[in-house]
Amino acid sequence: MGRLRSTAGRAKRYVTRKVRQVTGRKPVVGLAGFFGDGNYGDELFLEVFKQYLGPRFELKVLADLPNAPHFSRDVKKIVAEVDAIVIGGGDILQPWNQDPRYFNHAFLAKPVFVVGIGVPQYTNRHAPDEKEHIVARHRRFMAHRNVRRIGVRDDQAASWIRDRLDPPGEILVAPDIVASLDLPPVTKPEGAPILGVVTRFRPNRPEPDDYCEVVKLAQHVSEQGWRVRQIILGTNNVGKRDLANAEDFVFDSKEVVYSEDLDDLSRAIGECTALASMKFHGTVVATMYGVPSIVMVPTNKNINFMERIGLGALVSSFNSPQLVEKFEGRPQVDPADVERIREQASEHMRGLADAIAEALAR
Repeated sequence: MGRLRSTAGRAKRYVTRKVRQVTGRKPVVGLAGFFGDGNYGDELFLEVFKQYLGPRFELKVLADLPNAPHFSRDVKKIVAEVDAIVIGGGDILQPWNQDPRYFNHAFLAKPVFVVGIGVPQYTNRHAPDEKEHIVARHRRFMAHRNVRRIGVRDDQAASWIRDRLDPPGEILVAPDIVASLDLPPVTKPEGAPILGVVTRFRPNRPEPDDYCEVVKLAQHVSEQGWRVRQIILGTNNVGKRDLANAEDFVFDSKEVVYSEDLDDLSRAIGECTALASMKFHGTVVATMYGVPSIVMVPTNKNINFMERIGLGALVSSFNSPQLVEKFEGRPQVDPADVERIREQASEHMRGLADAIAEALAR
């Protein structure tokens, strides 16, 4: 019976390929990630997929509901409608949770490609505990023969996956894939330099974040003739939460940029002379524009990215008394380092597109 099912499966795949050749239909790639809620970085992942995969494949976001159960139909039926699945990016490989939007075992019916992910690892009291039964589920997922490619955004994630999940294949490491994105062109405005400030709503905190040190930084640059621009780095639900949180950063002369257009938000970053950001992808985009960004939440992904590009000195915290000192001593972004990071991320994405095409051609 096993051989008969295998033969039938090969015949079905052959017929599907012939139908594509006759009709000219692009293969369909399902996308699994934290899409639609408006988190700036995750929505930029979608733009990356459109840029590198869109010319060769039809793209379809798999989870189509904003809340649980996340899928409007049976997941197996949704999976049956795609030819391959891309999972990524972001900190979605969680040792305490296996979210059905991402590492859903129903996805393993099709070739699966993991790209641009991180493993959130914390050293503070807000960290969830690692759960061995969840790690075991991730291990079974990654060991499946249909997981064709695993790409992560830093060595720390690669080491954790190797040590805890022991996947049979190679783990590819590349910079965050947003570094590969063609960003909208920017012309620096005339007049005063601009300090961009990105705060964020952080859930499950015993009390609101205290931005008094950020206010001191804003006062400092204002006295030097700078403009202060608070950028609400989110759209949809995330943007609304971050806009409400922005009121906690009290600085009378600040300007606020809030838009549902991702390009507006990216241009608002690119126009800055310097940035101070609580959001990882604020820092990534600023760096790719050549804008030095002070990291205000020193997570592993921020530290790893900044060290990769030689800007570890810019890592700080929003409540650090050294914020002004960090600003004054900030190193500039080396254009050669930006191009190096861009090419590494772009090569990673081109390799992903080729790997999908090769898998579907068999």
